[in-house]
Amino acid sequence: MNACIQMAFRNIIINFLFSTFFWSLLGVFTLSNGGDSDISCLKSIKESLEDPFNRFKSSWNFDEVGEGFYCGFTGVQCWNSGESKVLYIQLYNMGLKGQFPQGIENCKYLQGLELSFNKLSGAIPSDISTRLPYVTVLDLSRNNFSGEIPTDIANCVYLNSLKLDHNRLTGQIPQQLGQLTRIKTFTVANNFLSGPVPNFAIASVTKESYVNNSGLCGGPLEPCKELGRKSDETFKSGFIVGYAVSAVSVVTIFMSYCVPWEQMKKRKRMTLKKNNKRKEAHKVTKLLPSNLQWKSYKQISILERWVTRMTLAELNKATDNFSSDNIIGLGKMGTVYKATLPNGLFLAIKRLYDSQQLEKQFMCELTILGRLRHYHLLPLLGFCIERKEKILVYKYMSNGNLYDWLHSLEDDSMKLEWPLRVRIAVGLARGLAWLHHKCKIRIVHLNICSKCILLDQNFEPQISNFEGATSINSKNANHSRRSSINNGIWDLEYVTKDVYDFGIVLLELITQWEPSQISNACISSNLLASSSFLYEMIDKSLVGNEYDEEIIRLIKIAYDCVQPFPHQRPTMVEVYQKTWAVGVRYGIAYDFRIVRRPQIAAAAASTSDEIIEIETAET
Repeated sequence: MNACIQMAFRNIIINFLFSTFFWSLLGVFTLSNGGDSDISCLKSIKESLEDPFNRFKSSWNFDEVGEGFYCGFTGVQCWNSGESKVLYIQLYNMGLKGQFPQGIENCKYLQGLELSFNKLSGAIPSDISTRLPYVTVLDLSRNNFSGEIPTDIANCVYLNSLKLDHNRLTGQIPQQLGQLTRIKTFTVANNFLSGPVPNFAIASVTKESYVNNSGLCGGPLEPCKELGRKSDETFKSGFIVGYAVSAVSVVTIFMSYCVPWEQMKKRKRMTLKKNNKRKEAHKVTKLLPSNLQWKSYKQISILERWVTRMTLAELNKATDNFSSDNIIGLGKMGTVYKATLPNGLFLAIKRLYDSQQLEKQFMCELTILGRLRHYHLLPLLGFCIERKEKILVYKYMSNGNLYDWLHSLEDDSMKLEWPLRVRIAVGLARGLAWLHHKCKIRIVHLNICSKCILLDQNFEPQISNFEGATSINSKNANHSRRSSINNGIWDLEYVTKDVYDFGIVLLELITQWEPSQISNACISSNLLASSSFLYEMIDKSLVGNEYDEEIIRLIKIAYDCVQPFPHQRPTMVEVYQKTWAVGVRYGIAYDFRIVRRPQIAAAAASTSDEIIEIETAET
């Protein structure tokens, strides 16, 4: 690097450290694997929808060539780099207009469709199960869909999540929806529906699933009013009286004999049912590890509603009897194997070490990733408990973990360009902000690091390794890690642990230093002690490539995160907003579901100077 560039960059850093005027300058920064049918599907979607903000134009470029090129489109997820079938389409909050997208049936392996927070209208297709036969997640919420909910949705037998809230739907909810045995999430709130609600077997369908539909009744709502039966006027009153007297006499005699017999039969059936349950539980507990208590068994029985339970025989076959040739990672909890399904798709299987101490971590991981679903959380697809084996099954992440990409010494091709590093930072901040602030079971991870951040085929970060996590309002949390909510204020010491760890990862993305080196620099207060030290930290491949301003802005965010005292650190929502403001240049969409502050989002899209003014005014 020539001396001129070095001198110029050092001058920027000196101003960053010692001049408040420098921070005011920051404000002016400007922010046959199904391939042919999938291409046809995506082209049809693009052509059938109005795109006023040109989101498709900036990303959905069909002039490219190569196997699975469309897997890099915004909102499109394929299974992995070796399997280019479109698995998930996520087009939320893009301002799209039009009706339900045409040609969606050509994405023959599609399992998830999310179109929420748009301006789509018209009816939901009456043949939707034909168009989406394998869909597990269907989110059409917060649009302007109208008409009745088609009965055919009940034929989407793999549905786990169905969200139709905040639309203009009318009529009754099809009773057949109650037959969806896999459904875990269901909401039709804020529509114009009426009549009795379906009889769902799951407890998660509560009153909140139906709010602001004044005509609904039954289920968790008020009972439906029964129509009174009109008496038959053709009967004469004398006949009715005589018949009633006779009937009472007969019924009295009959009941004196039959009621005791019926009670005995009922008691016998109940006793038999209880005995059968005990036998079944006894059979199951034989397969459980000896140290797994009855309480854990009950938790697992509940979690089977959320995660598929697999057999050891299935996993043995998928990993070639857990062959060492299929090992892709070793961790504190166990060994991770790459598994291959009969259809050629890949899974990642974590086989836990045989240790009683890992039971709590196993249940924690299963409980959190089994119940929570988010774009930046590693999907947990299944689990297995048989005899001494405890196994967790995840979606396979083709690009491994972030640590290997930042610190690979053997493979020169493993280099992350700056825009990808920014995308990873924004995605990680978004995932943590959701866990802290928007998740129903609010979670603190407590062990965020580059090794637990996995990268999918599009280098979108996926947070993993929740074995040490805890709920911030958990009554059963370990005393030393207990988090609580007092008048809306969280226990800063543990909630901001994730913020601090995020700052370390952010500096790791900028410097490619080892995490231990960065932590030591933070503790010894040398992180920003001098411009020369800061300059030496930054990855030299990034300097002088028109990224200097963005690097300094992210260093400032990281600096705020690694403050020594918890109360000095920002919240993850604040971190997400500021990190996203750096990434807006690279077309990264803002997630209004994290926090609805459109004035900041609009400002970030124009100039960072406006962002700073707004944030300063609000803080």
